[in-house]
Amino acid sequence: MTVAFARDVDGYLPIAAYGIVGDCRSAALVGVDGSIDWLCLPRFNDPSVFGRILDAGKGGYWQISPVDAYRSHQRYRDLTNVLDTVFTTDSGVIVVTDFMPVDEHDLRRGARFHEEPRLIRIVECVAGDVTLRQRFEPAPDFGRSEPQIAISDRNFLVTSEAMDLSLSATVEIFGVDAAFTLHTGEAAAFALCAGRAGRTEYPRWSVEMARGFLRTSLQYWWHWIQQVSYDGPYRQPVWRSALVLKLLTYSPTGAILASATTSLPEAIGGARNWDYRFTWLRDAAFTLYAFFQLGLTSEAEEFFRWLTHRHLAERNTRLPNMFDLSGRARLDEVELTHLDGYRHSRPVRVGNDAAYQLQLDVYGELMDSAYVYARFNHDISAELWKELHGIVELAITRWQERDSSIWEVRSEPQDFTYSKLMCWVAVDRGLRIAERFKHPHDAARWKSARRAMHRRITSQGWSEELGAFTQVLGGDALDSSLLRITQVRFLPDRDPRIVSTIRAIEQHLGEGPLVCRYRLAETEDGLEGNEGAFFMTSFWLPDALAHTGDLEGAQRRFERLLTFASPLGLYSEEVDLQTADLLGNYPQAFTHLALVGAAVNIERARHRKIGARGLHR
Repeated sequence: MTVAFARDVDGYLPIAAYGIVGDCRSAALVGVDGSIDWLCLPRFNDPSVFGRILDAGKGGYWQISPVDAYRSHQRYRDLTNVLDTVFTTDSGVIVVTDFMPVDEHDLRRGARFHEEPRLIRIVECVAGDVTLRQRFEPAPDFGRSEPQIAISDRNFLVTSEAMDLSLSATVEIFGVDAAFTLHTGEAAAFALCAGRAGRTEYPRWSVEMARGFLRTSLQYWWHWIQQVSYDGPYRQPVWRSALVLKLLTYSPTGAILASATTSLPEAIGGARNWDYRFTWLRDAAFTLYAFFQLGLTSEAEEFFRWLTHRHLAERNTRLPNMFDLSGRARLDEVELTHLDGYRHSRPVRVGNDAAYQLQLDVYGELMDSAYVYARFNHDISAELWKELHGIVELAITRWQERDSSIWEVRSEPQDFTYSKLMCWVAVDRGLRIAERFKHPHDAARWKSARRAMHRRITSQGWSEELGAFTQVLGGDALDSSLLRITQVRFLPDRDPRIVSTIRAIEQHLGEGPLVCRYRLAETEDGLEGNEGAFFMTSFWLPDALAHTGDLEGAQRRFERLLTFASPLGLYSEEVDLQTADLLGNYPQAFTHLALVGAAVNIERARHRKIGARGLHR
């Protein structure tokens, strides 16, 4: 078998060998060999039905591929989240089209169980004749539930304690491992439905019905992508990022997930494996900025409504850092010891204890999101101001405490410079909003706090020896989170301290176009093992360069980063510095948000440069 990516001896594909399909309620990873190796139902953060990506033996999968040797590649239908996997054999060509049906009505329905298919596969022979093999091995509840499979003609019924699944086909399938042959022009269609235990029935099914769902889904994505207003030089990666971000949006509420997966490792064989199937509050400002800049106003408004319905100020002294799709902030972390982990990277975790950490930067991210919302001609009501006022007060009360920072370290809390910076942002944005909308606030107290924060950061967070702002106050290590200082108006864009900090991070934390969070040898983060370079901070560097006016440097770095995407244009959280293999949960919303932000700010810098030349002439 010859494919662009092959499974290793233990049965794992590279992370870059997967495409993703979804219905804005859940998502599936589809391998270049036609295997669905990840799917959680009914929602993103429910237990997996197929989890082969986390355990090649016990995780479960659903694979359709030729019996004979083949070559394969994947492609998205233009400007959609409908995925084709094209198989070429010596006898013919097969296209497997995977999608999760979606339309406006379907989005409004939510994630509850219903009779219509959640995942559809259309298999079409476009040349010659090809014999295919279908292997259907569901493993509900992360493989902890033993399913019972009943086969009747062209239908499977899978019963388990967690849920029932039905698989309907238009060809004869006599077992969980069965073959069928298609000739030129022939097609077969498969539909996977999910329901509560004891309530699932076989749907009426045909190729024509499958194609009807396909047409509706294609039309939905074509209509949706036309809202994207970006038309700069990086249109293709920006539009693909927009499609990824929409796919990771939970339609019933507007919340956006950090990723569709859990426990894909930051280093192969390592223990830095986390569950990212939740909504982080710190993503708020980045999400709103990206959505508004892309012209996705309704998505931005829905997300902000979700955000402001968390009643954050009522939580008194501590904000949660993240929420699940039900709006709960309790995300107890559990290790699934029965799973081997992606390429033997253990533990496999569900839930995330970082939800309970003190992360002071969240205050700034929330207030910055409200400020972005207001900048795009939205009102900050008196009722909403009560929430925001409480967040500013929290920032003023707690800014001098030690915390776990944006990186959610599991060592002792420290005085992270980035956390102090974002507390300054919280107060600064609170003042700007209050002054704009004439909302009540203690202006003298807030301005005094803002000055105190600024003085402490510029005195204790700055190192003359390094010529840079440091990871912690009074420290001597660098941290790429400080690249964000260019984005938050803490200092003028071309302040020598900003330019020098960017240069120091580029030289000390950079590896070609890639950027590490920090050097593990210089930072005690409470975790063992190594990690790759972070795509998010890697995109922050060209973003920062664009802010300081180095347009050529920004473009050069940005364009080199684009070469690290998967063949489908998808990014994970990290990348291996030696092999360029994608690492971490996939696809990663924060990476795609950072890509969009960098592309937008590079385009802005380009227009400023053109404008300056015009004025000079």
